[in-house]
Amino acid sequence: MKQNAGLGRAMGTTDQPEQPPRQLKSSIRETERPFLALIETEIEVAFSFLRMAEAETSGGNGKHATELIAKAIVTHNAVLQYLGNMRMEFEAEKQELCIEARKLFEAIRASERRRRRSGPMIGKLVMETSERT
Repeated sequence: MKQNAGLGRAMGTTDQPEQPPRQLKSSIRETERPFLALIETEIEVAFSFLRMAEAETSGGNGKHATELIAKAIVTHNAVLQYLGNMRMEFEAEKQELCIEARKLFEAIRASERRRRRSGPMIGKLVMETSERT
């Protein structure tokens, strides 16, 4: 019999190296759930920034609308980074979140267009924010 490296017990010729217990895999999935929830929350927060920006634009407060859109852009960029760091086991969830991130991107572009129609300030800020990330 040969020694199982690191465990100090005998391993028969028909024994196979130990596999991680199924419980460990489910544990990894459970620890990733908060990460998925964080990404979903970030997307929701960015949409909230855009809703507030729309209200500010309608109310004539272009400067504050510009700041809120910039926050949505920064949040969108963070979401993209989070998605890039997701484990392969979460491909289905990642695809769903990518769709939501795309919707967010389109909403940001629409908010930018509406804001630009009410003043030129947003174009410059969006360009500056995009260059930093």
